[in-house]
This record gives sequence, structure tokens and C-alpha cells, in this order.
Amino acid sequence: MRKLWSNVRWRIAIIAVAVLAIVGLGILGRRGPDPTEIKTVIVQPRTMTVKLPENGVLSRPQTATIAASSAGNILHIYAREGQKVKSGELLMKLDDRQIAITVASDRAAVAQAQATLTASQARLQADINAKQEGQISGGLGASSIGVSGAAQLVQSENALEAAKLNLQTAKETYDADKELYRINGVARQVLDRDKAAYDVALANVRAAQQQYDLLKQQLRDTGGQLDSQIQADRVSVDSAKAQLESANAALSLHRSNLTDTEVRAPYDGVIQQLGTMTSPTTGTAQLAAGDAITPGQVLFTFAGAGPMVVKAQVDEQDIINVSIGQRAHITGEDFPGHTLDGTVSNIAAMVVQVNQAGNSAKNVETTIALDRDYPFLRAGMSCDVDIITGEAKNVLAVPLSAIADEAHDKHFVYVIKNGKAIRASVRKGLASDTEAVITSGLTRGDVVATTNVTKLKDGARVKVLPSPSPSPSSSL
Repeated sequence: MRKLWSNVRWRIAIIAVAVLAIVGLGILGRRGPDPTEIKTVIVQPRTMTVKLPENGVLSRPQTATIAASSAGNILHIYAREGQKVKSGELLMKLDDRQIAITVASDRAAVAQAQATLTASQARLQADINAKQEGQISGGLGASSIGVSGAAQLVQSENALEAAKLNLQTAKETYDADKELYRINGVARQVLDRDKAAYDVALANVRAAQQQYDLLKQQLRDTGGQLDSQIQADRVSVDSAKAQLESANAALSLHRSNLTDTEVRAPYDGVIQQLGTMTSPTTGTAQLAAGDAITPGQVLFTFAGAGPMVVKAQVDEQDIINVSIGQRAHITGEDFPGHTLDGTVSNIAAMVVQVNQAGNSAKNVETTIALDRDYPFLRAGMSCDVDIITGEAKNVLAVPLSAIADEAHDKHFVYVIKNGKAIRASVRKGLASDTEAVITSGLTRGDVVATTNVTKLKDGARVKVLPSPSPSPSSSL
């Protein structure tokens, strides 16, 4: 009897456990699966900034070289490296004694040519007056020229041919340097000197031609009348004018050479480096008083005054996002604790390939002009550059991890309401590598899931985990 009662109790217990299991499964079936654990962000209006980080090097603006325009010996050097100078300030003086003597001789030649012209004009006017009064002179004829007239004509013709050869040489030199100047091959002063030399040669040809024509005319005139005399006077006047033009051209050329003995600053700036001289005995040394220089030799490396610029190398794939006028922030290990502001001022027209450590990259040099000068900056310093390529104010933005894509231009997020994930279609705007602006589909204060988005479905239950850190920064 006891054994029977024991078996009955075991059967009752088994049935009770089965009933409890069935009830538990029913309850679980009604509750569904466990909620998905997620993290969220509360959407609030703010400013979103997109930055393009690059490396850069500081340099002075308008870097250029000042070269010698003429040969000579250095008399005195007034500027030193690192010195700030004003436009037109005297930097170096060359020995000008010989060229000064030449200029003085040119002035005397101009005065003589002017006197000859004045006398020729006076003779012409006197002969015109004599003709008007009906006076007849003894005439020119062969006797006034003398038995050497033919020889003088040959000499004049030879002088004319020599002047033409000199003109051809001067023109070829001037034309060649015009092409070099067009590609920055020679300085402007060299081109001006060539032009002046060409003008002198041209004036000499005209003078020689006039002299030749005058002698030829004198030989031809045998009538001895005042008409011939007047014509000869006119030729003489033209010849004197040509001589004066030639003298003035020579004076202009040598004055230019005299001016070239004073080396002046082309604009406000800083002397970065003094030129050097190489000799077999002393090697390479900085220029000093007494050194002989040649045209085109570099005398100074010069940089413009004002705030420095940053030369940044932007990858060719990123340059599409960069434009003139964009703002930039500059930091660096050489000036810790300082953030410098600047503006993109120039974007190079060509891509440059750079090979470093076996890697090849194509970059576009981008120039950022600093807003102001900083006394602690030095040319050649390395720095980090953040170019502001996009900015949106008073916008709603979420992390990219919160956005799911269902098509090329269709996106959605999950808004959390009453413990459930509600799917919401959205439209993206400005985006960075970590977040994007939402232009439609969300409102201020919405709570948006940022993790496990691919595991969610519309209406799914969620469990919001506490965020260990604040919402993403507004600047990227």
C-alpha cells in the first residue's frame, strides 16, 4: 500500500512540473524575444563643421631673388639677413665711378648735338629768308665740297654699312632677350638695357644715312642756287636731329646702367639670404665689399613682408572639396598651445607626384594665408592644417552608424519611443567621415539608435544602454 501511494505522489509531481512548463512557455510566447540592447543619441540643433586635415610648411609670401643688372664691384652692402626693409630701400651699392664718367661724357655729347642742331636750324632759316629777299648765293657746286667729296661719300657709305651691321646685332640681341623675358629667363633691367642699345644703334643708322644722303646730295647739286642750299640745310637739320637722338639714347642707356649700381628693395619685405661668391681659394662665401659681380648673379633672396603663408600638400582626391576663401586652422609642435587662423589663397594648377619610402602620391599644393603675423613663427616650420571644407549651422546631425541605407538616395534611422524602435525615413545633407546632417525626417529632441541598427526592425523592443561618453562633437 505504501509503495502504491509513493508512485502516485511521483506521478502527481511530474504532472505539476509539466503544467508549470507549459504555462511558462505560454507566457514567454506572449512576451516575445528579449529586447535588443542599443545606445542612443538625442538630436539637438547645433553647428556641424567638416575639416580636411593636411600637413604643411610655413614660408614667407612673395619669395623672390634680386639679381645684378650690370657688372661691377661691390662698394657697400647695407642690408643683412633677417632685416626688414621698405620698398625702394638701398640694399647694395656698386662702384659707379667709370659709368658716372661715361654719363658725364654723354651729357656733353647731347649738349654738342643740340648746339649743332640749333646752328643748322639757324642756317636753314637764314637761307629761307635770303630766298624770300631774292638774294643769290655763290652756290654749292663741287668746289664747296672739295676734291675729296667722292672719297667722303665712300667713307660715309662705309660708315652707314657699319651702322646697319651694328643695328642688326642689337636687334637680334633684343629680340632674343624679349623671348627670354617672356619666360622669366632674364631680368627686366637686362631687357631695358637691350632696348636702349637697340635705340642707340637705330639712331646711329639714321644719322649715318642722313650724313650719306647729305654728301650724295651735295655732290649732285651743281647749280649753286639757294634752293639746293635750302634743301641741303634741311638735310643738315635732319642729320643734326638724328645725331641728337643718338646722343640722347646713349645717355639714357648709360643712366640706366648708373641706376643699376644701386640695388634697391622691390617691395616691403625681409632679406632672407645674402648671395654668395665661389672662388678656388676660399670656396663659397657670402658676398662682401670689393667682390666683382656679373649680370644675373643672385645678390639677395627676398621675401615679402606681412603674415606668413602655409604650403599644404592636398591629395588629388580631396582637392575637389577645397576652394579659394575657405577658412583653415593651423597648429604645430613648434608653437604648442596656439591655433592660427588663415584663408585658402591659392590652389596650384598642376598635380605633383611625390615618391617617398616606396609610396607614390599625387598632391596639389594649396596655399593658406595667415590672418596676421606671429613673431614666434619661422620659415620652414612644419605644421598641421585643418581646412574647413563645410559648415552647417543650427542643423540636426546624427552619427553615420545610426543611418541605414535601403537605396542609393534612400536612408532611414530608428527613433526610440516607449521602448520600441520606430523606423523613420530621412534625407542626408552635409556629411563627414563620422556623422551627417539630417535635412528631413527628424525633429528636435528625437532619440535615435546608434548601435545594433542592423538588428532592429520596425516596432522591435529595445533596451537603451547608458552612454559612457557625451554625444559626438560638433566639429570633425
